Amino acid sequence: MSDVSLTYNQKLVIQWKKEHQGIVSLVDKIINEYKANRQDMIKKELDNFYTLVTAHLMSEDEELYKFSMLEESLDEEIRKLIEEFVETFEETKFALMDFLTKYTLPNAVYNQEFIDTFKKLVDALEKRIAYEEKNLYKTLQVK
Repeated sequence: MSDVSLTYNQKLVIQWKKEHQGIVSLVDKIINEYKANRQDMIKKELDNFYTLVTAHLMSEDEELYKFSMLEESLDEEIRKLIEEFVETFEETKFALMDFLTKYTLPNAVYNQEFIDTFKKLVDALEKRIAYEEKNLYKTLQVK
């Protein structure tokens, strides 16, 4: 399928899936750098993770808002999926942003507390990504 024949929603889903792959890749890099105790590289990869996650979340928030509030032809199934997605992810999103704010500071220390919290957040993100791709994105792609 050529890019020209894709709908806006399909292009958006492709973009978001690529961003998910980038997020997963950065998670692996951060964990590997932690295991190697390379504090400077943890900081570098965490900064990259922060940039990508923030941009991804902003894009999703903006586009999902447009879909749910501005798209008059949006069917009830998609509207409900979007509302559920926004409501159920809110707490995790705030926890993630608090974590990133704390650990992207210049004087951040990457210790056991850091990695334990990071792994919990990553677990929540992995579940969220799976949910998005199996439910929300799948529905958006066909509309």
